[in-house]
Amino acid sequence: TPSSTTSEAVVSTQSTGGYYHGNEHHDDNEVGFVAARIADKIVENCETGCLLIINNTLLNHLATELPFRVFHPIRSTDRIDWKEGDKPRLQFGERGLARGPEIMKTHLYRSLVDMDHHYDNVRCSWDNGALNEAVKLFSESLPVSQEE
Repeated sequence: TPSSTTSEAVVSTQSTGGYYHGNEHHDDNEVGFVAARIADKIVENCETGCLLIINNTLLNHLATELPFRVFHPIRSTDRIDWKEGDKPRLQFGERGLARGPEIMKTHLYRSLVDMDHHYDNVRCSWDNGALNEAVKLFSESLPVSQEE
């Protein structure tokens, strides 16, 4: 596995809606130059784009806390700064988060095709249809909770 994971996030219209980045070093969870620059370019063409930074230190604790931070662009006349947003709300709440380790054990993430994979082999579809279907089936299998 690569020591640094980067890829574009895809929205349902198949346009790039943001960027997620995992820093190479385990204790580095900040927005670096490369991540900011790629996200800047995305936001130039997608005004509502965002940046997700994977918090490496939380990957072992998926059942208790989200392992990423969300940043939104703040534009000035000559540059874009990235400000951390509020904690994201999960579509399936705590019951979905608690199932995170179960999903990790299936190694579904190994079938994720990002743009680097697509550029290496254009037959690899970065729309991740099979992976999206697996996530859909997983989400439909979650028990319904009264508090959500």
